[in-house]
Order: sequence, then structure tokens, then C-alpha cells
Amino acid sequence: MPSDISAVLLPSTGPQTRWTQGLDTFGTLAGKAAARSCARSRGVAMPQMMPGMFFRIMDIPDLPFIRLHGFNGGFAPGESSVAPPAAVASTPSPAQQQCAQEGMRAGRELKDVYAPLQSQWWTRTASLRRDPRVEAAYRHFGECLSDHGVQAKDENAFFALADQRMQSGDTAGAQHLGDVYATCMAPVEAVREPLRKKLKDQFRTVHAAELKRLSTTLPAKIHELEKRYGIEISFPTP
Repeated sequence: MPSDISAVLLPSTGPQTRWTQGLDTFGTLAGKAAARSCARSRGVAMPQMMPGMFFRIMDIPDLPFIRLHGFNGGFAPGESSVAPPAAVASTPSPAQQQCAQEGMRAGRELKDVYAPLQSQWWTRTASLRRDPRVEAAYRHFGECLSDHGVQAKDENAFFALADQRMQSGDTAGAQHLGDVYATCMAPVEAVREPLRKKLKDQFRTVHAAELKRLSTTLPAKIHELEKRYGIEISFPTP
């Protein structure tokens, strides 16, 4: 964990979002661990739950990571896309449903510590899409995609194509799209990143007291959950 908690909660660059992704994924791992402990104590199979995965943050793209790995953020250590046989069940029992709910509560226990402040930051970063300077930079994004042989009229269409490639198992095709995206998005980020840094400076000033409090309470909650469930926080690496 960085000493400056704002790098985790208020990312302004793509690489900083790796801290944020790790924090969010840790909540998923804590929830799964709580559900697993509940299922073990009740003598039932582990309820089916989403694996701990690192998800991209669309408004703050990690271009170096995307260029290397495409859009697959990957799984947290010990996690995979294949659910264990015991987790596969057509209809969960009442006990399994209760354990799944217990898992969701454990995940929210962490999220509730930082989400109220962070959600305000996401609103601020999303607002940059309406900035005339960013809009002007985005106008060349579709042209760049076309120059690289990618037929997508905008970013949403591009991601739909990328998701289609990944779901079909076209690893090479998805990786190529990641490289094209990093190239075409670089001019947009060249405009947007300084604006985010300016927003962050303002945001940190306004919320200085809350950030100071979270610099103590958030690491404490993470360590508490690590000890309680025997898990560790982790972050995606390039």
C-alpha cells in the first residue's frame, strides 16, 4: 500500500488504478472467504460466487498495461475462471443463500469505509468527458481506429468488439485491439491526464480531513480482514 492513500482512492493516472483495482478485488476476496467459512460451518457446498478479478476503469485507462496484456485484467492470486465442482449447483439451498449473503456483507464492510468518498471522485473524473478539450481529442479516436483497420465508430463500439474477441477465445485478436486502443487513446489521455491531476489537487484540498481519517481507518480495516480470513491484498502488475 502506498503511503499516500489518495493514490489508492483517487487515481488520476492509469498505473495508479492498479492500486484501486486491488482494493476493490480484495473486497471480493473477503466476501468469498466469509461465504466459504459460513459454508464450512454449516456443512454445505460453497455457494457460487464471482472470482476475484481485476477490472479496468474505463475513464482512467491504464494504457501501458493494456498495451502489454490487452483488456484482460487477470485474476487475483489463487483465483481462476473455473469454479470448483462443489460450487456448481442449479439451485442454491437456503443455507447456501445465507452464506452468500454473509459474503456480500463482508465485502460491503470494506467498501463502506471508502466508497462514499471515492464515488464522488468517479463523478468528477467522468465529468471530464464533457470538457471541450477532451471532446476535441476524442474526435480523432475513431479516425485512428479506422487507420489501424478497426471498424468501430466510438469507444463503446470498440469495447463491444474487444469483448466479442475475448469471449470467442481470439487471444491474438484481443491483444491486437489492446495495442490499437493504447495507441489511439494516447492523445486523449495526453489531454485528460493533466486535467485529472488538477481536479485531484482540488479534491484533496476540499476533502483533506476525510482523506487523513481514511489513511488510518482503511489500512486498519484491510489488515483486520486479512487476519480474520487468512487472505492478502494484491494488485495487478505489468
